[in-house]
Amino acid sequence: MNRTKLLTLIGVFLGIFLAALDQTIVATALPRIVQDLGGMDKYAWVGTSYLLASTIAVPIFGRLSDLVSSRTLLLWAVIIFLTGSALSGLSNSMDQLIAYRAIQGVGGGALFAVATTTIGLLFSPRERGRYQGLFGAVFALASVVGPWLGGLLTDHLSWHWVFYINMPVGALALYFIIVHMPRLQPVSSHRFDLGGAVTLALWTVPLLLATSWGGHQYAWTSPQILGLFAGAALGLAIFYWVETHTVEPLFDLTLLKNPVFRWASVALFFFGAAFLSAMFFLPLYLIQVKGISATLSGLTITPLTLGAIIGAIGSGQLASRWGRYKPMMIGGMVWLLGNLLLMHWIIRVDTPLWQVLALMVSMGLGLGPGMPLFTLAVQNAVPPERLGTASSATQFFRQIGSTIGIALMGAVLAASLQTQLTANLPAQFREQKVDISQMRDPAAFDKAMEQKLNETLELLDKALSGDEAAKKELLANPLLDERLKEMLAGPPPPAAYKQMILSKVRQVMEEQLATLKAKMAQALNEAITEAMRQVYLYAAVLVIFGLLATLLIPDQRLSSKTLAPGSALG
Repeated sequence: MNRTKLLTLIGVFLGIFLAALDQTIVATALPRIVQDLGGMDKYAWVGTSYLLASTIAVPIFGRLSDLVSSRTLLLWAVIIFLTGSALSGLSNSMDQLIAYRAIQGVGGGALFAVATTTIGLLFSPRERGRYQGLFGAVFALASVVGPWLGGLLTDHLSWHWVFYINMPVGALALYFIIVHMPRLQPVSSHRFDLGGAVTLALWTVPLLLATSWGGHQYAWTSPQILGLFAGAALGLAIFYWVETHTVEPLFDLTLLKNPVFRWASVALFFFGAAFLSAMFFLPLYLIQVKGISATLSGLTITPLTLGAIIGAIGSGQLASRWGRYKPMMIGGMVWLLGNLLLMHWIIRVDTPLWQVLALMVSMGLGLGPGMPLFTLAVQNAVPPERLGTASSATQFFRQIGSTIGIALMGAVLAASLQTQLTANLPAQFREQKVDISQMRDPAAFDKAMEQKLNETLELLDKALSGDEAAKKELLANPLLDERLKEMLAGPPPPAAYKQMILSKVRQVMEEQLATLKAKMAQALNEAITEAMRQVYLYAAVLVIFGLLATLLIPDQRLSSKTLAPGSALG
């Protein structure tokens, strides 16, 4: 490998590291972000918006790389990603953060798509496998470093730096791309399938909105959700018609006639949904319920990631040695299913941390085989000239499954939180009629309680001055001390004692407020734990569907033939 290729490869891998890191670094910072910005009901959307935009961007930028210089596209991908990062760090609300994360997602999806094409243009097919293998190492590094780094930055600087940290890495990537990367013009001319790109968004966006809002913001049978599902179905029908009547479509749908590709794609859809469901919501439980720091929360996800890497490498080695992939695929799915059900049964507020960690390592071993084996099966079943098309399509199904799955689990989490908070509220809290949605955001709850305290003291000040309306309202307050009520029922005290009484009442009420906050925290912990148990139960259902699809995949023997240098990969 000459110097130009080496320096170009460094720039490409820095870009890939950016996109891969951002999928893991944000998860450990999210609980702190929610505390700062509020909006627990929008927790999942921070990841969902990124994944949706990334999912749509992958095939679009993959096709654009057949039309435009890869160097130009890679530059734009990094710039879009850094723009989204800067704006995300400056967010003042959850709505802003969700929108800016979508911009990041466009850049991240573009980075994945263009980087793959760049490797294909830089190296011959025989060399390509070696450098494509480095992608796995970059993803593994990002998966291990991301949660830890996200927690470290959140604890010692602020959650804003989870996004700002991308700037120096991105600047370094831009330097290598601008200074050292050749233009890398497309090897042949193609037409861009604009209709396919538009209709792709036409069905993915309403489908995601329906799965995210259903059962939480709107009932599943509401006109809004049914309308979104109908819109998604119509959009999918239009997408299918466009892609089957286009000379060069974004997706070659004739691949679905291949049973290995068809059932592997279905299995990957459900596997992708279960994979992120198992990881994305864990920091919420660890930080809020177990009370550990964001830094330690990031480190606790690392064993799951390492378990997944071990499972992926081990299953790949076994498949190569035995020439079969299906036994490991089924075994991994069954193992994952068992661990998800164990998590549903075992996790409680008082579950020891070591038990949670042990289950996460074990769960990672079940997640690992799904990472390489489904793609391996598809690549083994399709002709060489369609290898690239099939590989990118399976990546799309995995990613759209992850996107819809995390949105669906976010809806499950939000709905369960609402139900459990209502069931676990202290009696005093219900009597005060404070908006229940504030309990999902500790910072908002503290602010509301402080405001309630000040309002009560203002009323007391008026009552002590003889205001009968204020006195009547205070006497109806169930939290007010009985001795104070007796005093209010009598004649107003002398003015000289007024400030002393107000000071004493503030002290008593602050003690009562501290007790109420402790009860609220317990109720919130119980609600979050029960919501997590529901998430893992639904994730287990997704794995069952994935397992059924896996059982239908033909167990073809792996071919030992390799592609000759210069042959097309599709």
